[in-house]
Amino acid sequence: MNKTLLFLFSATGLLVVNNLFLYWQFFEFDFNTFKSNTIGIALFIEAFMLMFLLAYYFKHHPIGKYKWYWLIILSLLGSLLFALPFYYWLNTKDKK
Repeated sequence: MNKTLLFLFSATGLLVVNNLFLYWQFFEFDFNTFKSNTIGIALFIEAFMLMFLLAYYFKHHPIGKYKWYWLIILSLLGSLLFALPFYYWLNTKDKK
């Protein structure tokens, strides 16, 4: 996969998606409103389940020297849009 494309997706996830989420979390978040938003809850559950599913896959089918738990760490630090391309890039940067 093109390394520039991986970087662009990863940067978009970190700088755009993650910053929008952090802005919402610190300035607009209201737990009672969140509890009544079933679509929002479904998206949170979906993102976390996909994160664990991908980590499980990479645990059993490793793509490089960085272990599966780094995908979870990167996902929690940023977004899945940041973590997945960055994790792939980390594991394939030395391969030609």
